[in-house]
Amino acid sequence: MNPFAGGVAVITGAGAGIGAGLARHAVSLGMTVVLADVDADAIAAVREELCAAGGSAVDVVCDVRDPDAVQELAQRTYRDVGAVRLLVNNAGVEQFGYLWDTPLSNWQRVVDINISGVFHGVRTFLPKMMATDEHAWVWNLSSVGSVLAAPLQAPTS
Repeated sequence: MNPFAGGVAVITGAGAGIGAGLARHAVSLGMTVVLADVDADAIAAVREELCAAGGSAVDVVCDVRDPDAVQELAQRTYRDVGAVRLLVNNAGVEQFGYLWDTPLSNWQRVVDINISGVFHGVRTFLPKMMATDEHAWVWNLSSVGSVLAAPLQAPTS
């Protein structure tokens, strides 16, 4: 039995890389996928690819740094697509360089996307997901840099 079949997945950072790959996998499991990213063209291309292959997907531009934008993502998803069974907090950025040379604005961007973005996703979606009788999952992705520091990646680690 496939517990994901017929469910809705919301994937942040779905415009490329791991997020796009997870969207392809979710569609292969029979899920409808809501692709969220700041790059409208990228998520439109992923949506077109998934739908051309017979999948069901919609794209929503969303900046996970903004709690109101994440709230709007949830409202649109529940209104237009359905109850969320899988939330994948995947959006993330890297910052290379020495920590002491990193501008505060770059540091804040990493924190706002990689940490606060996950917080906004969980805080917004999880209460709605838990209010149903269905099993639901939240996947919070992170970089290997969160457990293993690498040279010139201190701002990300």
